[in-house]
Amino acid sequence: MKLTKIAAAFLFLALCVTLSSRAAAQNPPPWMPCSGANLVDQKFPTVGPEVTHWRLCWQTIPGNGLLIHWAYFRKSPASPWLFVLWDARVSEIFVPYHSGNPRYYDVEFGFPLTPIGPADCPAKLGGTVLAGDVCKEVRDRGLSWKSDADVYRGEEVTLWAGLAAANYNYVIEWTFRDDGVIMGRAGATSHNLPGRELETHVHNPIWRLDVDLNGWPNDSVYLGVHKEPLPGLSATDSENLIAVEGGYEWDPHAFNTLNIHDQTLKNGRGDATSYQLIPLPTQGLSRHNEPFTQKDFWVTHYKPTEMSAKDLESYIQPPEPVANADIVAWYKGSVHHHPRDEDGEYVQGRWHGVALIMWTGFMMKPHNLFDRTPFYP
Repeated sequence: MKLTKIAAAFLFLALCVTLSSRAAAQNPPPWMPCSGANLVDQKFPTVGPEVTHWRLCWQTIPGNGLLIHWAYFRKSPASPWLFVLWDARVSEIFVPYHSGNPRYYDVEFGFPLTPIGPADCPAKLGGTVLAGDVCKEVRDRGLSWKSDADVYRGEEVTLWAGLAAANYNYVIEWTFRDDGVIMGRAGATSHNLPGRELETHVHNPIWRLDVDLNGWPNDSVYLGVHKEPLPGLSATDSENLIAVEGGYEWDPHAFNTLNIHDQTLKNGRGDATSYQLIPLPTQGLSRHNEPFTQKDFWVTHYKPTEMSAKDLESYIQPPEPVANADIVAWYKGSVHHHPRDEDGEYVQGRWHGVALIMWTGFMMKPHNLFDRTPFYP
């Protein structure tokens, strides 16, 4: 059974007392509620002396697919471990069809995972097939920076699994980069709905992100806003405190982000550290009849029973304070699937083909976590 946050906190304090006699330079890894293949302990770079380090747990459950628990990041070998995530999961995948029916809640069906093998997760590309049909990939992520002839390529570790959602497969993917960035993506693929192969529909994954930055409960969420009034040449950036629970629309013209701060967390320069939740939409923003689809971001106070995105409206009635609290952030992405010839064709009255994968997701980007980039000499 999953530990409650209070029980886990007492356990962590007891562990700290046990470890207090150790030299600080040893910087022992945090206690984790997992072991074996469910524990990911990944340093970067993968070859040579450590610069940064991720330590996290994962599990799979029917419906939600692949979950992340207890994710810690270390920005240098001499730095303390920073607690970032308590629990991160796809809460729901809402799929309404253009005719108005059906309107599926795919997570509620409790679909199992799809099988994964060497063809999905090739070792020659850094893949390892883990027990439970999960693929772990340690890979080059491309350019981290370039300045004329000087260049640095980054690395990342990715975990992914596939939900066998009837005719669809959903690929649930979590990526942890060497620069402290977390990325979550969901991809829809496999086969269009039998008998409705040519009907347009939308896949809406909604992520529930229980962020405990530097532990809990002293976290606050700010809405990041960029304004550049026209006519004019000046621009402003601001962070507006979200004081109580609610839902918010993402305005791409304002570069909106959800900025999650811990009350006391600062870097070596004395600047406040935050993690910014940044949408990575691939098409657009969906709006459907259901109230929970009318907003792109939600912020709620943590309650262990509040797990379903479709009930978000009820979770904020009445709205509770979320400043210096134990918060949960929610984000909705959307994939608009307008069937095309590339999806398949009718052959002798039967549909033949496969829908190529379509992605949506988000990034959690650290802001003022490092004193300077560790990847520049």
